Amino acid sequence: MGVVFVVVLTAPAAHAGDASSMFTLSGFGTLGATYSSLRTADYAGAPFEPYGAGASRNVDFADDSRIGVQLTAKFTSQLSALVQVVSHNNYDDSFTPTLEWANLNYAFTPDLNVRVGRIELPTFLTSDYREVGYANPWVRVPPELYDVEPISNSDGVDGSYRMHFGPVTNTVHLLYGESTFHVVPGPLRVQGTGIFGIFDTVEYRALTTHVGYLHAHVSVPFATGMPVAVYSAAVSLDMERWFAQAEIARATVDGLTPGYVAGYATVGWRVGRFTPYATYAVEHSLDRPVLAPNFNTGQRSASAGVRWDFAKNLDLKVQYDRVWTPAGSTGLFVNEQPNFQLGSGTNVVTATLDFVF
Repeated sequence: MGVVFVVVLTAPAAHAGDASSMFTLSGFGTLGATYSSLRTADYAGAPFEPYGAGASRNVDFADDSRIGVQLTAKFTSQLSALVQVVSHNNYDDSFTPTLEWANLNYAFTPDLNVRVGRIELPTFLTSDYREVGYANPWVRVPPELYDVEPISNSDGVDGSYRMHFGPVTNTVHLLYGESTFHVVPGPLRVQGTGIFGIFDTVEYRALTTHVGYLHAHVSVPFATGMPVAVYSAAVSLDMERWFAQAEIARATVDGLTPGYVAGYATVGWRVGRFTPYATYAVEHSLDRPVLAPNFNTGQRSASAGVRWDFAKNLDLKVQYDRVWTPAGSTGLFVNEQPNFQLGSGTNVVTATLDFVF
């Protein structure tokens, strides 16, 4: 996949038989600063952000900043466990750490695994490392796509089976669970039940493809049991000097959102320690009926940036985004002021320092 890095740091060697040798500790973080030229609303890079850059602050340091710690334990050759805690700006404008992953994994064979607990939802190509800035080419995952299905984990069970056909590896992934989360505005508590997903990933040398289907029912304070369906597809080609990747998804939540078809395409070039890249992303509304007003009828953006790997486990990125919304749309803006005009756009400049440890 494009610009993917290993983020697990093995603990120091221990004496044979020492219990500490079964544990591995790793972590990641991002320090970000974002400027938006729009003064009548905030540009927020994630669906759970209550504020951002623009109306609230000229420069926002919270939106793209986070830190995470991951602990893995290998009890036997078949049984292992994983816990990941992440602190980022929450819906209530706090940085209270949240439990992102916490599960037990049992490997019946090297290619057949079953997990129980809190597990990542592999809806998109970079779902399992979307929070790890160092593992991504951009300052943030493209919100036009990733915001249409913002749930990042579920509590339940999943299984995966990996098949090998010469140089081709095909992995099939099934999951079932439930999830509870808050979206902006903060009091809007959403519960997802009966989350079922099936995903297939094919890897052939520098080429990776990923397709998936996710179904669930969601409930909010004013309605219950609304069906959700997400269809997704992605392709990535990661060559030595350059990379390209693209994703597309169709997501509907009957009665809650108008439904969207969203996607992006990214290309990048590696020149020494520098990686310039460009992205085009779009979120297109399907205009399906909703129970309560929803003025997000789409958004699109064009982005350009550069990544500088100036030291081991450290990178600096600078990215410019031009964001447009169609007439009558709030797009993905939050904290709209009384003088906000539907169909507004903005220029966004972001700098991030990413690290892993």
